[in-house]
Amino acid sequence: MIEIHKKDDILIPFNKIGDPDWKINTKKIIEAIADNFGDDLKKPVSKEEILALETKLGTALPENLKLFYETFGIADIGEQLQDFEEVDWIKDIWSDAPQYGPDFTEEDKLLLPYLISFSDYLGNGNMFCFHSETKEIYYYDHDDKPYLTKFFDTVDDYLKGCLIFAQNDFSDDKEIDNWTEEIVIDLLDEKTVKKWRY
Repeated sequence: MIEIHKKDDILIPFNKIGDPDWKINTKKIIEAIADNFGDDLKKPVSKEEILALETKLGTALPENLKLFYETFGIADIGEQLQDFEEVDWIKDIWSDAPQYGPDFTEEDKLLLPYLISFSDYLGNGNMFCFHSETKEIYYYDHDDKPYLTKFFDTVDDYLKGCLIFAQNDFSDDKEIDNWTEEIVIDLLDEKTVKKWRY
C-alpha cells in the first residue's frame, strides 16, 4: 500500500511509459487502487487481442497505450479504461440514432472522422479519445462546445495524470486533493486540469 502523509509521498509513476522504473511505479499504484477497492488485478492483454482490435478499427493504437495494455491490462487507473468491445470511432456512437447525439460544431466535425474512444471519464458521458493519425489525446465533453478538445500530445500524459489523481483515495488528509492537483498542473497545465477535473 502507498502511504501518503505529505505531498512528496505522492508517486509520479513515469515521465514517459518505457522509462526505467515505469513498470515498478505503475504497478505500485495499480495494486494500491485494487487493494483499496477490494478488486482483482486485470490480466495483461495479449498482442493478438490488440491486433484484433486494431484490425477492427482499421488503425493502430498509440504505441505506449499498447505497452500499457500488454503490461497491466485494462487496469483501474482511477478512471474507466474501456473494454475492447467498447473501444470505437466516436463518429459511429450515434450513427444509428443521430437525433440523440451531440450537435457537433464545425470545428468538432473536422476532428470527428479521426477520433476513437478508449476511456470513459467516471461514467458521466465524457470520454477520452485518441487521434487515429497523430495519436494525440482528445477529450469529449458533452457539456461544453466545442465538444472535442485536444488535451495531451501523448497517451502517457493521460495515464500519468490518472495514476497521480487516483492516489487521492490513499489518504484521509484533506490536503491530498490539492497536492495531486498541484503536481498534475506542474506536469501539464492549469487550463487542462481545470477542464478535466471540473
